[in-house]
Amino acid sequence: MPLVNKEATKQLQEIFHRQGSTVIPGGCTQWHAIMVERAGYEAFYISGAMTHRWLLGWTDSGTITSTEFADNGANIVKCVNIPVFSDADTGGGNAVNAYRTVKEYIWAGLAGCHIEDVQFPKGITTKGQEYGSIGGHSNARIISLEEAVGKLRAAVAAKRELDRNFVLIARNDARNAIGGGFDEAIRRAQAFQKIPGVDVLMFDGMRTWEECRQAIQAVKLPCFFTGTLFSNQRDASGKWVPLPTVEQRAKDGEKIYLQVGLGLQASDQAAWEILVGFKKRGEQAVDDWRVDVDKKPKELQMPSDIPPNEPLWELQETYLPDPTD
Repeated sequence: MPLVNKEATKQLQEIFHRQGSTVIPGGCTQWHAIMVERAGYEAFYISGAMTHRWLLGWTDSGTITSTEFADNGANIVKCVNIPVFSDADTGGGNAVNAYRTVKEYIWAGLAGCHIEDVQFPKGITTKGQEYGSIGGHSNARIISLEEAVGKLRAAVAAKRELDRNFVLIARNDARNAIGGGFDEAIRRAQAFQKIPGVDVLMFDGMRTWEECRQAIQAVKLPCFFTGTLFSNQRDASGKWVPLPTVEQRAKDGEKIYLQVGLGLQASDQAAWEILVGFKKRGEQAVDDWRVDVDKKPKELQMPSDIPPNEPLWELQETYLPDPTD
């Protein structure tokens, strides 16, 4: 793998700046990325929340280090031929940390990252509140606009030294963070887009899709929102508040639809069900699962050749002695 993955950065830049909108699923492992690519998506996103769960077994708390993110990203990049970009939380600390973080990400082969404008560490969701109900971190506190701008400028300096096409995304958490609000989120986004080298804006914590539309109209750079927007909210009758459709998001100008846990939520639930089921019913739980899979349409049955064996077979046949000799 090259030290700088310039082909991937160009591809991701094109996705963010072309006409229309693109759905991009997220995850945090090589396996997730391989499935996303095999299913036909054009890019893969490494989720900070998912990385906390898989690498640490912790909730999303800002405790994954930038080098852990970069190392994990490097392993993922090696397995797919689509651009991979990643959460970078707060960039690892102050502006100097953000400068190093961007360099580590570029050296890892990642095509882009987003950096937040909240304190380091950003902390965890308030006790008693469902994660993601109004954005990921209800007790995070925004840093000053001056500090946030300085951090992004340092990140730009790092990417210009290595790869100007590296996609730098300014994530804006002001809508829900302590010391913020909707107007502050717009003010910050408009300041961030004036920094040469910032490519994309990301908003976290918008309360309604109408707020999202207003945010899109208030800025000029490509922008998008946290993919779990409203997904954990219920109305007065207890029903789930529906997510805006892919078509609605595209029509209103959202540049990518980031589905952070697409695939993981379903797989986690399925894994939990068969683990609990096996505890209660033994092999019958596995037999029932196989029957359910067999009933699914062919296109929904996961191919057995993920990942493919052919490259390893070819290497074996080319370079290993014939075992029959």
